[in-house]
Amino acid sequence: MRLESVKAYKILFIGDAIIDEYRYVDTIGKSIKDNILSTKYEGAKEIFDGGVWAAAAHVKDLCETVDIWRGPDVMRNLRYVESVYNRKLITVHQMHPKGDSEITVRPIGEYDCVVVTDFGHGTMTKEMIARVTKEARFLAVNAQTNSTNYGFNLITKYPRADYVVLDELEARLAVHDNTSHIEEIILELGYKRIVITQGANGAVGFDGEFYREKSEGVKVLDTMGAGDAFLAVSAPFAAAGASIKELVRIGNAAGAIKVGIIGHRGHVTKAELEVYLGA
Repeated sequence: MRLESVKAYKILFIGDAIIDEYRYVDTIGKSIKDNILSTKYEGAKEIFDGGVWAAAAHVKDLCETVDIWRGPDVMRNLRYVESVYNRKLITVHQMHPKGDSEITVRPIGEYDCVVVTDFGHGTMTKEMIARVTKEARFLAVNAQTNSTNYGFNLITKYPRADYVVLDELEARLAVHDNTSHIEEIILELGYKRIVITQGANGAVGFDGEFYREKSEGVKVLDTMGAGDAFLAVSAPFAAAGASIKELVRIGNAAGAIKVGIIGHRGHVTKAELEVYLGA
């Protein structure tokens, strides 16, 4: 499928707004008096628009209209990062009630594709889920499992989704099965078009038949947001009728590009996708 095939598409991203802050530190070693890691902060930091903002940014080079609808609160994730090797040492989460939301958008039904990035921070209420599942012409969803919602933010909240992207843990939690083959998990989930990402092991997709592809052999700088990039970039093509093989290839390429970016310093571009896909 040609990347230009979704150029005229109108895409709506709905989900949680996140601010990701990296504070870079040098590791000193174990504290003498406590069982904690001691670090030295030199003042270097970066602040990124994450969550639904970051996911939507990956598509702005591909589609004509990309709108965002976020909830009224913003989750701030402060990460202390070892400056030499970019290793994350600790994360501090804090919800900031803002009292506003970005809701000046077209009616949901006017978009070619609605992409839900559900991080479990409160935007996707029962009422909002009911609305998007009823009104979206094509609905793509990820319900993320993270440290703030472990086991309580499952894809099973959504009675309908036309395209689903989950990582393996999210899929297994949703069906309460940690031992069966991933193909069995996919069939039990019951979605007509679904991709399960498996990190360094690539991804497996299903749309009536299974397709598996290994991950791209790239240098990994930062895994944050790789799954979101997979969903965001592949979703418009799913709405356009791409095969599961095409969706896995496009998504894997987007993920490979994203892991080469620290934080959200940059985003997936059409030019980079063309290189990875040989377009």
